[in-house]
Amino acid sequence: MVWKQLTKENASAVLDKIGNDPHAIVFSKEFTEIAWDELSFYPRFDLYRLVNFATMPSFSMEYISDGKAFLPLDGTANPIYAINDEAPISLTKNNVVEYLDFFFSRVRGSDGDILLIKSPDDMPFLDSLDPAQQKSVRDSFKPLHIEDGNVPGQFIVHGTLFYSGCLISAILRVSSDGRLSFIERDMLLRNISFPQNTVSYYWMGE
Repeated sequence: MVWKQLTKENASAVLDKIGNDPHAIVFSKEFTEIAWDELSFYPRFDLYRLVNFATMPSFSMEYISDGKAFLPLDGTANPIYAINDEAPISLTKNNVVEYLDFFFSRVRGSDGDILLIKSPDDMPFLDSLDPAQQKSVRDSFKPLHIEDGNVPGQFIVHGTLFYSGCLISAILRVSSDGRLSFIERDMLLRNISFPQNTVSYYWMGE
């Protein structure tokens, strides 16, 4: 993603809008920075990231917004699916992988992080593995392939996932409204160590 920093004035206006929600988390204007980026699959909505430096470590939260309403992402699939209906989502073969990256990086599986691996050399933790494991990762990797589904607007994505310390060959169904489901999952490689993130929620009803 290419984050673009808001000016202090614009950031203050965003915090005022978020603060109008009585259930919203209160962010200090003095110690909060806000950046945003476009999402090609949401024509009218952008992604905002708020980072509050008043605490150590810093606290961050993300919102989807049309500039008026700010919908928080809470680590579960539910707000994303709600936004998909509201935006509405617009998926194509050119942006479905971007959507999967967005989804997996903000929603955690019941057994840990999920990453869609587009190339084994792009895996952020590959250098931390011993040479034998690096070779096993490269040998086991299944390249990414996207095809149209049986229903208009649906996509079938073949590829490799990292999940719960394992490489998995997976076939995913992505519906026109952005809902994900597994068609097939096959184990490729076990016991791969990867640093955990701080999200601790569930996805796809697990």
